[in-house]
Amino acid sequence: MTPPDAEAPADRCVAVAVPAPILEPLAYRVPPECPVPRAGCRVRVPLGNREVTGLVLGPTAAPEGVALKPVAGVVDPPERPVLPPDLLETLRFLLDYYVAPPGDAVRAALPAAVTERPRAPTEIWVAPAPGARAAFEEGALVRAPAQRKALETALAQGPLPQAELARRSGVSAAAVAALVRRGLLVAEERDKEPPPAPAAGFPTTPPPRLTPAQRAAGARVAELIDGGRYAALVLFGVTGSGKTEVFLRAAEHALSRGRSVLYLVPEIGLTPQLAHALRQRFGDGVVVLHSGMPARRRHEAWEDVRTGRVRVVVGARSALFAPLASLGLIVVDEEHDAGYKQEESPRYHARDLALVRARAAGAVAILGSATPSMEAWWLVRTGRAELVELPERVGEGALPAVELVDMREEFAETGEERALSRRLAAALRETLYRGEQAIVLLNRRGYTRVLLCRACGEAVGCRHCSIPMTWHRDGERLRCHYCGYARARPESCPSCGSIHLADLGSGTQRAEEEVAAALPGARVARLDRDAARSPRRLAAILGGFARGEIDVLVGTQMIAKGHHFPKVTLVGVLSADASLRLPDFRAAERTFQLVTQVAGRAGRGDRPGRVIVQAFRPDHPALTAAAAQDYRSFAARELPGREMLRYPPAAALANVIVRDPSPARAFERAETLARHIREAGAPRVAVLGPTAAPLARLRGEHRVQLLVRARRRRRLSAALREALFRFLGPRRSMPRWLVIDVDPQQLL
Repeated sequence: MTPPDAEAPADRCVAVAVPAPILEPLAYRVPPECPVPRAGCRVRVPLGNREVTGLVLGPTAAPEGVALKPVAGVVDPPERPVLPPDLLETLRFLLDYYVAPPGDAVRAALPAAVTERPRAPTEIWVAPAPGARAAFEEGALVRAPAQRKALETALAQGPLPQAELARRSGVSAAAVAALVRRGLLVAEERDKEPPPAPAAGFPTTPPPRLTPAQRAAGARVAELIDGGRYAALVLFGVTGSGKTEVFLRAAEHALSRGRSVLYLVPEIGLTPQLAHALRQRFGDGVVVLHSGMPARRRHEAWEDVRTGRVRVVVGARSALFAPLASLGLIVVDEEHDAGYKQEESPRYHARDLALVRARAAGAVAILGSATPSMEAWWLVRTGRAELVELPERVGEGALPAVELVDMREEFAETGEERALSRRLAAALRETLYRGEQAIVLLNRRGYTRVLLCRACGEAVGCRHCSIPMTWHRDGERLRCHYCGYARARPESCPSCGSIHLADLGSGTQRAEEEVAAALPGARVARLDRDAARSPRRLAAILGGFARGEIDVLVGTQMIAKGHHFPKVTLVGVLSADASLRLPDFRAAERTFQLVTQVAGRAGRGDRPGRVIVQAFRPDHPALTAAAAQDYRSFAARELPGREMLRYPPAAALANVIVRDPSPARAFERAETLARHIREAGAPRVAVLGPTAAPLARLRGEHRVQLLVRARRRRRLSAALREALFRFLGPRRSMPRWLVIDVDPQQLL
């Protein structure tokens, strides 16, 4: 290896993001025998005593008096960087704005297999060996008819992929492999041929007739795509108004103009049904990309995108980093959903980064929702996004009637603590009598919310976290939903020894049990993270409900997300006000969105829908606005409050968490960091705290919180970065005990 050189020419020094928690890219020199890599190319570089793959972010000045290590090798030719320019610009924004280590950002953008030189997908081909025909004609393999059939096909059709030969012969892959072992077939590994590119925008199924509002929305999107410049739209359409069809028409138009399309959904579980709809419209030129895919499959899909074999990508938030060339349209469906926020480093928000990437690519970004986030509404209000509306449902269906049930009155009249009110139980019976389906939402897993001691008032808590444990009847265990710790149900209170333990609050398991008891003979199923532990199980539950094999589906917010079940005419919402008690400025917004979204699952066919919302505070403005399905009145009340209190979107906010097994050490570090932030951001950056976080202990560590606010987002990020550099000194490596969450979605 060439020795370090402090005198590298300025035009041969590059900044490289390496897979390490270092807060800045590292500078390397490019030796004379290597071509100078462009930004977006991968390089092999020394890091400590090992060699790693890094990503070049651009040229850099050689630090004075520092002996730079040389680049060991260039993976990508300079004319073919692995990332397109718009994606590279998005990554740079992510690093700066979210105060993320460059290595974390690169890990988010590149599948693990891509950090090495990508190997073209291969497959095994087989062909008849010399002498195979003579052996066949002499009656070989008469006692192995499957092998003889495969050999006959190979002799007739020539070289074929091994799997294809088995398919054409009607035999198993094992029979073909046996022929290879016998020496009658010769095997050879070849590069896999890419599928032919489909005709852009050529529908394979006829699209439905559009409503006037859909036509107007589609025409406006098409006009902006034709303009070839960045534009942001908020598509505000009531539930069932046909937003998806507008998205599909927009994608078709972008493809017809030679542009590619990125379609984001908030959860991996929503990708199969959307990919099916896209493939029906656009054929095989659609690929799914998300972090839950097997590594090899994800790598192959990523390569198909990078090489231009496919031009439509659908996926959850990580699909934002798909290396699409000539990007023309980004759709962010259900943009209000918290699933777009990454909760591990780099803690980016895919909705916001979608706007950054669209601007860099000169593309159109559509943020779609029936309950737009306050951030999206703020973009409209401040003139940074255009509002397009779909005010009515498609077809004859009207928005469902919503009824609020006061559970205080229910308890006063019955004296019973039950998950289902009498009104909802009766409505469920009526619905099933008519042969229709129902959904019951309770956004809390488990059987009971808390196991409480009636003697001392303490709840049975997790030994590692400052949180009560939840009783799960299946498995007969108490579980912590934060760290996963589980234990048997105690016979007495761990705090005082009393045997008087009471189950308080209902979870989805108890709600499922009560629904089944109220509806003898009904087919009741549950959909939550415990019941749907795998994508296959999730698809089985949703598929069974769609086919009418389930009468009532009880579940968490998973059932409120974008599903279309025409036979559902009743939706029940239990404990609708539970989320209002959370110490979070977004609590009212989340409650309004969840109730409105799940209510929108009712009456989507040709039968009227009905929604019954149970709450102990049914007069809360978030619930009354949701019952009236009046987003504008909710936003008109919510936004001024955010402005007055200087909360997002009217200001920028960061949640800084310091973690340590010792509470004293956690507070000491937090106080030092708070001082540095105040000094770096004065006078325009405010710091609240340090104070114990609402979730004060998690996985055995104490948590101390700082809330950092500023009017301008760039000023907030700059103050955090400067304070971090002062705090960490020359090492500048992000410590494991520190979390910096810019634009947090929860403050626990």
